[in-house]
Order: sequence, then structure tokens, then C-alpha cells
Amino acid sequence: MNTLSSEQFFRSLSARTRAHRSPEEVTFELTYGCNLRCVHCYNPTHRALPHELRTIEVLTLLDDLADFGVLSVTFTGGEPSIRPDIADILRHARLRGYIIYLLTNATRVTPSFAVLLKEVGIDQVNVSIYGATETTYEQMTGVPGSYRQFQQGLAHLIAQALPVTVRMPVTTINSHELDASRNLVAAMGQKFQFCLDIFPKITGSLTPLQYRLAPEHKIKIGDELMAHSVSQSEPRCSSNGRFIECACGQNRFAITPYGEMNLCTAFPIPRYDLRTGTVKEGWETLKRTVDEACPSQQYECPTCNVRSYCRQGRSDSWLETGDMSVCLPHFKEWAELEHRTHALLDPRRPA
Repeated sequence: MNTLSSEQFFRSLSARTRAHRSPEEVTFELTYGCNLRCVHCYNPTHRALPHELRTIEVLTLLDDLADFGVLSVTFTGGEPSIRPDIADILRHARLRGYIIYLLTNATRVTPSFAVLLKEVGIDQVNVSIYGATETTYEQMTGVPGSYRQFQQGLAHLIAQALPVTVRMPVTTINSHELDASRNLVAAMGQKFQFCLDIFPKITGSLTPLQYRLAPEHKIKIGDELMAHSVSQSEPRCSSNGRFIECACGQNRFAITPYGEMNLCTAFPIPRYDLRTGTVKEGWETLKRTVDEACPSQQYECPTCNVRSYCRQGRSDSWLETGDMSVCLPHFKEWAELEHRTHALLDPRRPA
């Protein structure tokens, strides 16, 4: 009998759901609570506040999402393992047949938690790495001892032969250790990815952007790592011809620890309250949010000659300025540099 991996199965079903514009993926932020204090974090708080969803509310939502046809769930935070009911949540998600992804910093992963993930049959564990040395790692996290905890947690995951991908958010603090981090992960026999995107806090604070690399530095890093076949962790969404071009409100969405249904974790609108409404009504609200969004007079994208190289999304401009249409200088410069680099390498370029 022929068998499909979870990834192959998911791809085959995804094509069908896209055609009907039905949700297939949810990113579920289980808590904002976190044991680290990362300088680049875009979450509004590091505390698990009393009004976060209770266990029964999370389990009920997982039931409702599965009944509505959602195929995969990505559990994130904060740090998901902060929740004392994480085992119940993971087991229930498996019971409902989800493809399950977990985003973690690994610093709280114990041998027993790694065994739990193995028993649940987790489909992917994405682990964040913030540097190759204790000094750099803890300059990013702000917590002494966290580098050693990360090493131990990652070792526990590897010992259970779990499907692990180690992802590095690249900043002004840790960019000099990018190669060392890649080599460290490779020596463990694990997959490595990097991300050059740093977002404002979802409250609108631009504080994290002080750690964002300059466009020319991004170009240099991207070219060097692509030469080693190292992939970026979050590829750009393909264009669908709409004003909001990403998959948000098309086939994916996010849920906050407070039960708010949004386009994305980094695009926190329309904040539909699932505690008082239904998943079906929330999805219709998200679709209307996308369909009714329209550009302001600041919109320059259709006439921009580097649009095909641009990585700016509507969420970027909305978080920074409150206007989805604004062209941000950082992304414009990045796109222009990308265009210049690709043009020089284009074999069709006149001699």
C-alpha cells in the first residue's frame, strides 16, 4: 500500500481548500507567557495573564476548528511549554487528527517533555536559536543560564529522534555568529533555517526594529547562505492579485491567547472574539476584512519597478504606520538592492 508523509498529505488537501477559500492552517498562540526576555520579540507582554484561554476553552476551540475543516495547527507563544496543561492540549490535538507543529525555545524541554512529543507524534518541532555562544545567545534573551538550558533541551529533542528544524532570527546582535550557529546545528545533524525579518511589537511599538539589520547586510547574508543551500524560514507569500496578498484570510489565520481570531500573529486584526462568537462567523469576518481592505492615497506598489523583489507586506506598513498602503523606506531599499543584484546576474543583461 502506498503511504504519504504528513507533508505530502497536507499539500494534496491544501490545493483543494485554496480553491474553495476555506481555512487549512491555524497558528494558535497558547500563551504570551515566556521564560525569556528576547529583545526582538513582537509580543505585547512576556506574562501569562489571568484572562488567557482556560484549558476547556482551548480544547473546545480545537474541536470547533477541526469540525470546520482546519487541517494543521501550529502551537506557539510566548513559550507554549509554560502552560501546565500543554500535555492535554497536544494529546487532544492529536486525537482530533491535526498535523501538529510546535514552536519552542527548547529551554524548558525536559526528557519527559521530549518523550511526550514523541508519543503524541508531533509532525515538526521548530526550535529558536539566538546565537552560537553563551554571551551572544543571552544578550538576545536577557536571561542568564538560558544558553545552557537551550543546549540541554535541544539534546533531549534529538535523543527522541523528533523532526526538528532550528531557526535563527538574525539581528544586529547575533549576525556575526550566523555561520557558527549553522555549523553548530549541522554538527548535530539537524536542519537549519534563518529569518531576516524583525517586526514591531503588535502594540505598535517600534522598539524591536533597532535590532533589524540594514538592507545591505541582509543582501550579503542572503547571498552567502543561499550559496550553502540554507533556506529562509518564512518564504514570501505568493501574490494573489489582492490588496492583502498573503494567505491571511485566504487559507490561514491566527488565534491569540485571549481567544481573538486574527489574520496573522503579526497582523492582529480584526480581533474577532471567539469567546462570544463562532469559528465560522470569525472566518467570514476575516474574509471580509481582506476583501474590503483598500489602498489609501499612499499606495505606490502597482507602479513600483522593484515590486517583484519587495518583501513588505500589508502587516509591515500597518504595524509601523497604521496605514497598510505606506511604502516603508527599509523595504524599498532592500528591494532595490535585490533588484540590482539580480540584474547583474541575469544572463539576458546586455554586455
